[in-house]
Amino acid sequence: MRLDITASQGTQIFKMITNDSQFEPEILDALLNLMQVQKRSIFIDVGSNIGIFPLILAKLMQQKDDENSFKQTSQQVPNISIHAHEPLPMLQEISRKLMHDNKVKYDLQETAISNVKGEKSLYVSAMSDSSNSLMEGFRPSKEVIQVQVNTLDNLYLNYLSTAQHDQVIIKIDVETHEPEVLEGAQKILEKIRPIIICEVLAKRTEERLELIFKSKDYAMFRFTGATWIKEDALFGDPNYEYRDWIFVPKELLEYFETQLQSNLKPVIKFKTGKNALHKYYQRIKESVKKRIRG
Repeated sequence: MRLDITASQGTQIFKMITNDSQFEPEILDALLNLMQVQKRSIFIDVGSNIGIFPLILAKLMQQKDDENSFKQTSQQVPNISIHAHEPLPMLQEISRKLMHDNKVKYDLQETAISNVKGEKSLYVSAMSDSSNSLMEGFRPSKEVIQVQVNTLDNLYLNYLSTAQHDQVIIKIDVETHEPEVLEGAQKILEKIRPIIICEVLAKRTEERLELIFKSKDYAMFRFTGATWIKEDALFGDPNYEYRDWIFVPKELLEYFETQLQSNLKPVIKFKTGKNALHKYYQRIKESVKKRIRG
């Protein structure tokens, strides 16, 4: 699979992919292992940023006849309905440009997700385009804009209750506003029972998130760097390396643990643009020179 992400130059996710040739591989692997061929999946990305996960999944849907896209060529492509929410106009524009450049489409909405319907302030981070938040003071802000907000229950409960699907997976990464998102999804958690991939930042949201998930009879899984393990208590990674946890309805535990043993991994090659690659190789050369001089 080839993805052109040139339009995202300058963003934090672009920098991470340029440096590492990947972005949160443990999450992508988990998503693909869960979205098996025999299941019709609905994926909702809350706080999608440049839309890298929706983009990959949408491109994956085009690969139905290209077995070379997978390491396990006996696997076919799953059926996924993809929805994303990103309130910052600049990131929306990049997301749409990436869709256009890669000839894919998914449902991208500008509405931010919270626990109420109305309007809220979005604090545009002065540090990184990946740390914008509805929570004042999370990061120093360079700008404050007003955005429309709504709840997952309002937007998706009827749809998820009537759509033909086998499973729902919701990814939430909204820079400490995750508890509010889940407060606005109480009926979905109770009736639809989605699998949730949620960012957990150390010393910030653990207590509230743990209370929500335990009250809804969810199990909690943490990535150790090698595997996903079930935990009784929720705690963020103090090193901020593995920030996402997976929360699974207890009635789906056996299914979840079985699917994580799958090995459906696309071979993704990112096109980043000549200028970006030149800068990347220049950084490598400069690093090597410093080591030699040292």
